[in-house]
Amino acid sequence: MSICCLQILSNGRYRSIEHRAVVHPDKERISAAMFHQPCPNTMVGPLPELVNRDSGGARYRSMDYMDFMNNFFASKLDGRRSHMDAMRIY
Repeated sequence: MSICCLQILSNGRYRSIEHRAVVHPDKERISAAMFHQPCPNTMVGPLPELVNRDSGGARYRSMDYMDFMNNFFASKLDGRRSHMDAMRIY
């Protein structure tokens, strides 16, 4: 899943951050890439139980995962913030 999914699923309760790595000048750095993604027709949106618990309602739109990823990659040049702004309900 993309970096934004947890923030959307939690209805903004957990904020996603961009990954940044700082290289130590004297030590090697080891990274392991892990990829998670739901089925293409899965809906991505705030979990109903969290929306019901919050008095303000849903803060993000729901859409299927393929549309979500297409929007994510289309906004890649504008950065993560523009993708999250497109998902946010004002």
